[in-house]
Amino acid sequence: MTFLKRTALTVGLLPAFMLAPAANSASLDVDVDISLPNVVILYGYTDIDLTMTADQFGPLLDSNCTADDCSVADTNPKSGVLDGGTVDLAFTNNAAGTNPTITLDNSWGVRSFGYTALTPTITDNGSDAPVGNLAIEQITTPSASLQTGSVSFDLDLSQISTNNVRASYTITVVGS
Repeated sequence: MTFLKRTALTVGLLPAFMLAPAANSASLDVDVDISLPNVVILYGYTDIDLTMTADQFGPLLDSNCTADDCSVADTNPKSGVLDGGTVDLAFTNNAAGTNPTITLDNSWGVRSFGYTALTPTITDNGSDAPVGNLAIEQITTPSASLQTGSVSFDLDLSQISTNNVRASYTITVVGS
């Protein structure tokens, strides 16, 4: 009889256990705030060697240069990008035989994050006398993507006395 009472009690409690909630639970909302720094990354070449051929340089000395007294001018632009290891070289002649402008396209680049504006500047570090009017392309809109820019300068051909001329400059990009 005792066995029957225990069995009846056990069978009677079984539905109560089945309706009981599962294990205790708790929940918690979590917010993670990540503070990222403002960053400016400047890319550029620190040593650029330009070798001009006679057909590039001749017309800079004399805009009337013809095939009879020098090679034909090379008017095809060179192409390349900063991360490809190539600097574009473009020539424009401001005034025949005086001050041609040399432009180094894609010779520097910048990535930035956390700023609303960029200010690139160029400072002459004691370039040779024939080098003047150093200028830098104004990239002013910040971007995490690489943006490339150019540097240009004039060559005063009347001041060139040797076959080597040195341009020396510092590029600075400030984020604000």
